[in-house]
Amino acid sequence: MKRLLVLAGCAIVLLALAGCGRQNRRTLNLPPSAGQKNEFPEVMVGVWESQTTDYKWAFKLERDGSISKMFHVLAKEVDLNEGGVFWEGPDPGTYAVFVMGPCEAEYNKRTRELKVKIILDYFQMVLPQGQVEGTSNEYFQGPVSADGKTWKAD
Repeated sequence: MKRLLVLAGCAIVLLALAGCGRQNRRTLNLPPSAGQKNEFPEVMVGVWESQTTDYKWAFKLERDGSISKMFHVLAKEVDLNEGGVFWEGPDPGTYAVFVMGPCEAEYNKRTRELKVKIILDYFQMVLPQGQVEGTSNEYFQGPVSADGKTWKAD
């Protein structure tokens, strides 16, 4: 029964990666800042967390606009300074590894728009029933409220 639940959970993750969760996302080509300083207003520094129950995402933005930590929908808690996450599974020989790629935030002061790019260069989950591996690119974009307390991201 436990293995069936794990397999069902993996199937849900695969469906989210492969299709139904991606229809509302669009790929962005984030241009280089072309010498612009990536200045974040003080009120935006800190943790930005999703309010949806479908998928949990959170980003810790630093004063320079870098992302130091995050909560990734698959990898869970990630310290980006470490470059990834490794978990040992509950069953012998099971594990998961997540190798993060570039994760960047860019803020446009004029339009008050925040863009976040999260790249998962590689992941592998070895389960008793089999193995899942791949990559993931996530892009979030949207306006930040005038008071700097909410971000409506797509």
